[in-house]
This record gives sequence, C-alpha cells and structure tokens, in this order.
Amino acid sequence: MRDTKCMAGGSGRGHDHPIPLPPPARRHCWVTGPESSREPHPGLIVEWSRRDDGWWALVTYVIETDAAVVQQWLPATLLTPTASRQR
Repeated sequence: MRDTKCMAGGSGRGHDHPIPLPPPARRHCWVTGPESSREPHPGLIVEWSRRDDGWWALVTYVIETDAAVVQQWLPATLLTPTASRQR
C-alpha cells in the first residue's frame, strides 16, 4: 500500500481555483446572421475556444436563402441552443 495524501497536481480539497470546463462541443445551435439576413441559421458547433473576450465557437452553419454552407469562428453571443428557439 502507498500513502497518497500528498500527490502533486490536480485540484483537491481546499483549493480556491476550480478548473473551468469548456462548453460541450458538437451541439446544434442557431446562428444569428448579419443584418441582411434576418432569420437565424441552423448550425453545428464543432469546437470551443476560450479567448480574452469570452467564449468563441467554430461553427458550421447553413444560409438557406443563399444555399451556402459556412464555417467560421463566432462569439458565443451570436449562438442560441436549438432547444431555445422554435422554427
């Protein structure tokens, strides 16, 4: 048997710095488009990135009126979970 009371690493009891978890990836969402496109666009979040100005997501979305598929990094403020919006 080993004594494991003083192990290095981790964030055990008594620490005031919890490890922040990123939002889950690969989720369906609605993308708020540019002003010229009034409707939200259906999309899929591929990856998340934490930046100095907040969370950003790599999103693949469809602009149905233009029959275009777009993939770009967008701030989380432009995204809404699909369960939150009705079509």
